Amino acid sequence: MKAVFINLFFLIIIWAVIPACNNKSVNNKESSLANNQLAVAKPPAVSKDLLKFLSPLPDQEIVSGEDILIQLTPGTQSPVVDSVKISLGSESYTLRGSFLKEFSMTTAGLLMGKKKLILQVYSGTKKPAKSSVDIVIVSDIVPEIKSYEVINVYPHDKKAYTQGLVYDKGFIYEGTGLKGMSSLRKIVPETGELMASLNLPPDLFGEGICIVNNKIIQLTWTSGIGFVYDKESFKFLNKINYSTQGWGITSDGESLIMSDGSNKLLFLDPGSYTEKSRIEVYDNKKAVFNLNELEYINGLIYANIYTTDRIAVIDPANGKLMAYIDLKALLDEKDKHPGLDVLNGIAWDTEGQRLFLTGKNWPKLFEVRIVPPFK
Repeated sequence: MKAVFINLFFLIIIWAVIPACNNKSVNNKESSLANNQLAVAKPPAVSKDLLKFLSPLPDQEIVSGEDILIQLTPGTQSPVVDSVKISLGSESYTLRGSFLKEFSMTTAGLLMGKKKLILQVYSGTKKPAKSSVDIVIVSDIVPEIKSYEVINVYPHDKKAYTQGLVYDKGFIYEGTGLKGMSSLRKIVPETGELMASLNLPPDLFGEGICIVNNKIIQLTWTSGIGFVYDKESFKFLNKINYSTQGWGITSDGESLIMSDGSNKLLFLDPGSYTEKSRIEVYDNKKAVFNLNELEYINGLIYANIYTTDRIAVIDPANGKLMAYIDLKALLDEKDKHPGLDVLNGIAWDTEGQRLFLTGKNWPKLFEVRIVPPFK
């Protein structure tokens, strides 16, 4: 009887231990799996865990031509750092030794606008950990404020909602806007006589125009399409597509230059109409937005600033705003009417060196001289 009781006692102990062992095994497996999952899910270290930017600050504005003061400070981790590479555009510096000392990088030659300063930290044989900070390059030129002198005044159709204006061999070519009223026109500037016209489909809002190789290119606002016509006959030749809004367009002889209402100007291939490059326009304080109708004049880009009485004069090489032309009071109070809208429309007579200006639904076309003239 005692032997039976002992055997029974050991059986009870075994029954109690086996599940506990099994549970322990399962729990350990689940714990191990959870730890592995956590290890996989943990993001890799980035540069700020090793070193981070103390200077420059995010979106810090730096004047073109000035040096960028770069200061690094230790991050949350402190392994041995072998080297550091800092890149800005095509320029880069590799540093070894002490990384906490300040140093500088030049902004000379950079285009205006937002740039990314990239930090790569090398530690051991691992791939470099990366981080970055954005900076903004603004112009080093305080724009000159220029005025104007009216040379001649000509008639203009006050029902023409002017979006684009071009002078070519004695005629003004005009693109007008508004759905159901958008058109392409050929006009005698001295008399306002309409020589030819073409209406756009009523669902399209016409925008800027330019003439290249005896072809007229006309943009539309939000439809993502433009049209190419024969300059003499206005015959439709082909359609072009773009992914942004269409506002103004001109040409420097090598590229088409297009605005989209932002502070950017896009340079397009005149054959394929694909983007080749772009610039951002800044004065010495800020980005200049609402760039609208464009004209390329003696190496500079003139752009109406939508809703204002100003024209921006821009260096196409870098996006620096060189001058503002203040055209306040160009139109007399007596010429204003209920349908009048803003200044818009710049045309340049290359041979005669004459500048023509008008506005949306303006009754007059002005020939003006900029004062003081550009040197």
